[in-house]
Amino acid sequence: MVRPEATTARREAILAAALRLFTKKGYSDTSIHDLRMTSGASVGSIYHHFGGKAGVAAALYAETLRGYQQGVLDLIRQEPKPRDGIEGIVRHHLSWIAHHPDEARFLFGTRAAEVLLASRRELRVMNRTFFKEVFGWLAEQGDAGRIRKVRRNLYFPLVIGPSQELARQWLDGLVEEPLEDAADVLAEAAWNALKTGGRR
Repeated sequence: MVRPEATTARREAILAAALRLFTKKGYSDTSIHDLRMTSGASVGSIYHHFGGKAGVAAALYAETLRGYQQGVLDLIRQEPKPRDGIEGIVRHHLSWIAHHPDEARFLFGTRAAEVLLASRRELRVMNRTFFKEVFGWLAEQGDAGRIRKVRRNLYFPLVIGPSQELARQWLDGLVEEPLEDAADVLAEAAWNALKTGGRR
């Protein structure tokens, strides 16, 4: 009987190998053979855990996104003041990408329809929770007059849009300075985009 620890370790080894391969070669050019050779897992083990290459990529996508989202949710669940929350989201965004560059490249670059289809159900549940809580908090601040009230789908672009653009340039090697060096400026810019006047 295989111990749960061994099963978990094998699964994590496959996902770690997938991250290296997908960011280096791309999803389309990575084969099951590549995953087997890099992870040390058998083909049978890969199919047992994930059902195939698309399943590996879907699991990696969901777990990576969950890690990113959890940081934002942890912040919002502390019920911060509006400025602290908005600036905190920006700081988390930049810090997470700076410390997880390969994961960020994978998230930003994954467009394969079969991967998105395979992860659709899990992502739907995750995103429902994430956007309900984060957009709900932002909308609550807007309704109370603590920040500008805008359409619900505009809050996140206003908060992380500039940070996302800088992160893309940094991940592409177009910006050499550490991402977190820009955190103060971009956090303040996000607050300025939504503040109603005065310090809150």
